[in-house]
Amino acid sequence: MTLLNLYALADTPPGAALRGALGEPVRAVPCGGLFALAGEVESAPPLSAESLRAHDAAVRRLAAACAALLPVRFGAAVESIDLSQHAAELLEALEMVRNREQMTLRVYAEAKRPDRSSGTAYLESLRRARAVPEIDPLRAALAPLIHAERTEPHGESLVASVYHLIDRGRSAEYLRKLAEVPLDVRVSASGPWPAWSFAPEAVR
Repeated sequence: MTLLNLYALADTPPGAALRGALGEPVRAVPCGGLFALAGEVESAPPLSAESLRAHDAAVRRLAAACAALLPVRFGAAVESIDLSQHAAELLEALEMVRNREQMTLRVYAEAKRPDRSSGTAYLESLRRARAVPEIDPLRAALAPLIHAERTEPHGESLVASVYHLIDRGRSAEYLRKLAEVPLDVRVSASGPWPAWSFAPEAVR
């Protein structure tokens, strides 16, 4: 049985012939007004560090060849694809990421315990933790570069991951501004990446 190993979604096929993580040709499968970029494989790739790196490398090649691309997480090997119920949401997301890329910030600080003095206080402390106010001065400095933000709270010493969507080619400027802003917490940056964190839940 042949499976489709999904790498990404796009609104136009890539402008070049590319290969997937297993060396297989990647083809653009029409799907609900967009294209699923997938390779035909006999079985799903095994879960391993090597497979994850190969999948990431394939997604990067596709991202370089497509103006708008939503990466699909590793392990999406399916017999058929039907995204018609999510087409509008996916097309909107593709428009958001067009000609853009992702920068990732890891925020390290002493984790604060939620305020349990009342239900309202507890919810407010969770909201503040999700907002990661510790990096507000950095947000202000980076505002001209950032088109969208996603946050992922963690806990312990790694307080949160913060994902920023910026125009392609502006990562050096982003990192330069990051280095200029003093903060009370430690922040590490990585990227640019394909827009992994800006794909809707339907393809994560």
